[in-house]
Amino acid sequence: MKISHLLLKISLMAMIAVSLVLSWLIWTNNARFQRNTTDVTTPKTQTETKNVEEVYLPTQIITSNANGEQYIVYNNRENLIDAMHEQISKWQLSDPHKMTINSKKYLTTVNQSSALSLVYPRNITYSIFAKTFKQKVANADRQRLFNRIIIPTKHSNVAYFLDDQHKTGFSVKVKKENLAALRARLNDATMRLPVTEKLFNNQPQLYYTSAVQVTQYSYLVSKQNPTDFVTSLLSGSDPSALETKEQGHITTYNDGTYKSLQVDHQNATIEFEDYSSDVSAATPTAILNGGYKTLAKIGNAPGNMRYFDYEHKTRTVIYRSYVEGLPVFNQTDFGAVKVQLLSTGVKLNFSVYTLQVPLPADSTATPLPTTQTALDNLAAAGYDMHDISSFKLGYHWSVNSSSASVIDLTPTYYFKYNGKWQSYEQLLNTTPSTDEGSAS
Repeated sequence: MKISHLLLKISLMAMIAVSLVLSWLIWTNNARFQRNTTDVTTPKTQTETKNVEEVYLPTQIITSNANGEQYIVYNNRENLIDAMHEQISKWQLSDPHKMTINSKKYLTTVNQSSALSLVYPRNITYSIFAKTFKQKVANADRQRLFNRIIIPTKHSNVAYFLDDQHKTGFSVKVKKENLAALRARLNDATMRLPVTEKLFNNQPQLYYTSAVQVTQYSYLVSKQNPTDFVTSLLSGSDPSALETKEQGHITTYNDGTYKSLQVDHQNATIEFEDYSSDVSAATPTAILNGGYKTLAKIGNAPGNMRYFDYEHKTRTVIYRSYVEGLPVFNQTDFGAVKVQLLSTGVKLNFSVYTLQVPLPADSTATPLPTTQTALDNLAAAGYDMHDISSFKLGYHWSVNSSSASVIDLTPTYYFKYNGKWQSYEQLLNTTPSTDEGSAS
C-alpha cells in the first residue's frame, strides 16, 4: 500500500509539472503563434473573435535606410504587423490619386530609401484595407487594387499604394500620422534580413541577398473531430440523421438538400459544398468579403490565418497559416484553406489540424543560400525560369518523427512552378517537368 501511495504522489507531481511547463510555453511564446491565448476556446468564441482585420492584414514588413539598404524585419517578442496596424488605424488617409508609373520607375518607387513597406502576398482592394484600418472610403475608390503600402519615414503627409501585378499605383494624403512611433517599433525588431526587390519574369520579387537563417519551430497540433464540422456546416444537423456514404478512406455526408461534406480520413482534410444559394461576386471587394465569410464558418480556423492568394480563373481565395511572418506550406495539398466562389454555390477545403502550442525546436535550421543562388541551382538542374511565376521564403510542415501530435516547421524557399507551390528541396530532388501542376 505504501508503494502504491508513493507512486500516486509521483504521478500527480509529474502531471502538475507538465501542466506548468505547457502553461509557461504558451505565455512566453504567444507572439510566435500570432494570437491571444484567450482565442483557444470553443468554436463559437473563435468565430466571434476572428474578424476581417486578422485575415486581411499585410504579412511582410520591409524597411530601407537612407542609403537605400533594405531589410525584412520581424520581432519574436511582439507582432510587428499588429503594432503597425494599431498605429496606422489612428491616421487619417484621404484623397486617393492615381500615380503615373512605368515599369522602370515602378521598381525605383518600390526600392526607395528611408521608407517602410507593408506587403500583402496578393492584391486586396482599398475597401478591404479601409475596413481593416478603420478608414473612410468613397464608393469610387472601393475597387482600387494594390498589394503594398509604402510610407516614407523621413517626411510625412503621403503614402503610396502599389499594385505589383499591373505596376500601377495611387497615392493618398496622410494626417495625424506618428512616424516616430513606427520607427521606435521597427528599431526593436529581433530579425533583420537584408533583401532587395528585382523584376523576375517582369514581376517584382523579393530576393534575400545573404545566407538566410531563420528559426525552426515545432508545434503541438490539435485535430478537430470531423463530426464537429458536420454539425456546424450542415446547418446543425445530427451526423446520425444524415445520408452517409463510405468509400475507402472517404466519408461523405449529405443533408438531402444542396449541401454535402466529404471527410478524407487519410489526408485529414474536409471538403464542403453548398449549392443552396448564389454566392457569386461581381467585384474584387465582394469576392474577398465572400471568402472571409466562408472562412469564418469553419469556426475553429486558427487566429494566425492570413489571406495568401486569389486565383482569378477559378474564383478561388486561398488562406494560409503564418508563423513569424512566413507562410506555412504542405499542411494540405492546396494550402491551409481554399474557398471557391461559384455562380452555383461555394466550395470549401481545409485541414482538420491546427497549430496550438509552440515548442522549443530540437535542432537549428540549416542556413539557406541567397535567393539568386537558389535560382541558379534550379536553372543548373534543368528548370526553365519562365515556368517559375513566384517564390517565397516559408515554413515546410512535416510530422515529427517521434510524435504524431507534434509538427516540425522547417524554413525553406518555395517556388510556384507550373502553377504549383513546391519546396526548393523537392524541386532539386525531382526531374523538371513541363506538365501543368494544379494551382495552390
